[in-house]
Amino acid sequence: MRVELSEVSLSLRRPVMTGRGSITQRDGLLVRVTDGDFTGWGEAMPLPDWPGADLSAARRALEAWATDPDPDNLPQERFAHSAVELALLDMEAQRTGRTQAEVLVDGGPVIDSVELNALVSDAHSAATAEAAGYRTVKLKVGASDIDVDMAAVAAVRDSIGDSCRLRLDANGAWTMEQALAALSRLEQFDIEYVEEPVAGIEALTLVAEQSPVPVAVDDSLGSVGAQVPESISVVVVKPMALGGPRTAYAAARRWIDQGRKVIVTNYHDSAIGQHAALCVAAALPNPLQVHGAITPDLFDRDIADLPTIADGCCPLPSRSPVPSDLCPDD
Repeated sequence: MRVELSEVSLSLRRPVMTGRGSITQRDGLLVRVTDGDFTGWGEAMPLPDWPGADLSAARRALEAWATDPDPDNLPQERFAHSAVELALLDMEAQRTGRTQAEVLVDGGPVIDSVELNALVSDAHSAATAEAAGYRTVKLKVGASDIDVDMAAVAAVRDSIGDSCRLRLDANGAWTMEQALAALSRLEQFDIEYVEEPVAGIEALTLVAEQSPVPVAVDDSLGSVGAQVPESISVVVVKPMALGGPRTAYAAARRWIDQGRKVIVTNYHDSAIGQHAALCVAAALPNPLQVHGAITPDLFDRDIADLPTIADGCCPLPSRSPVPSDLCPDD
């Protein structure tokens, strides 16, 4: 088994404003694992200053694993583990002639098209998404004054009408006092849920117990082994930030069995990681959800192509994306 690592740097087409600041670029490592005639691809792209994200630590872990690659002993560092786990899953999918989703379920049912939400920035982009067939939109809040956020939410709700679902994501930007005040004001806009109104599972639990709007946990999970309190009704799963597609899929199944709504999304990944998230979403059992598994046209230039979304739904490709000339040749 041969392992190659290569640097990757991708510029976002438009900055993504979050409660933790603006994301304009994604830097990381591509992992290429070759065994005989088959090659699998993975990636490690931790976001700077986000919980548990450290590219240097991921690089060290990947370099150490590459010197003696053992498929039964993956790196312990979370993002390195995600990269290797995905590369091995990709290789197995190629070897068996199945999709990554089919490998995950090991003979179980897989849906062939995943309904997605659109990530919007204002009322205009929300109206455009609704007109394009999306039935769910997601708006980032928490980067501005709460009154500014409320005005933005009101404008988006007005632009999409009552038939389109609206999700919000505060990225843990609010204090508990701010969150409870904001959630009380948000109730009038029929919000499906708010991701991370505060940071930390304990604070989220306290807020969720008092919130008139459903609360979702995302970055505050910390690990796939985290226990999600009953007051938190939605779990947002980012496979490439939680240890990889196999690890995330198993955790998602467990949370679904516990009665949680599980939404799979990406971590501002390249096409390699976004495809993995799409496959995890396609592999999950009923009830079907609207996921955020991929974000089309996220980068000025991605490393591979993603499927075309039509009417808010993304088909599951028959094969994994293959990186272009950004990667080393054979």
